[in-house]
Amino acid sequence: MNKLGLPLKILILFFVCTFTSNAQLYKTDSVGNFYLKKNKLIWQKSYYLHDINALDEQLKSNPFTSKLRILDFGKDVVTDSFNLISNNLPQYARSNYTTFLVIDIYQDYFRVTIQNITFPDFVENHYYNGMRQNSRTGALENYILRNDGLINRTSANLHVLHSFDTSFEDIFETMAEPFRE
Repeated sequence: MNKLGLPLKILILFFVCTFTSNAQLYKTDSVGNFYLKKNKLIWQKSYYLHDINALDEQLKSNPFTSKLRILDFGKDVVTDSFNLISNNLPQYARSNYTTFLVIDIYQDYFRVTIQNITFPDFVENHYYNGMRQNSRTGALENYILRNDGLINRTSANLHVLHSFDTSFEDIFETMAEPFRE
């Protein structure tokens, strides 16, 4: 038993290390404040919270965040259609987009999460046996991610992500300064 004990322990240690490292490195990718979570692009950034009442008023006065009512527990919303303003964008990125916007309030900071960026003009409806099927066409992930679920780092894709990143930062940095841990 002692002769098999050491090689077996080494083999088990090898498998544990292999699976652990694979789990930690599996499909993690980020550009700016965008990162991947379960093959979904998510923009997320935290900001200092000085006064929740002032933040609520600022959110109501901004067209992008005007539907949010953080004092009335309205911390998530699908935004109205907006247009990304930048030069040399691909055709899909020049059209209006909608997003799912979430604001999480903590004691001294708030976190903004933007996901499901969709270009309604580019959504295609697919039908199977007369029933509409869910389709990823029109979603930013459809244009930015490779087949393996990682970000396709072409200059056009990086430019689109950078343009969204700058646009979202411009909206929220007027309300508060970035939170640094």
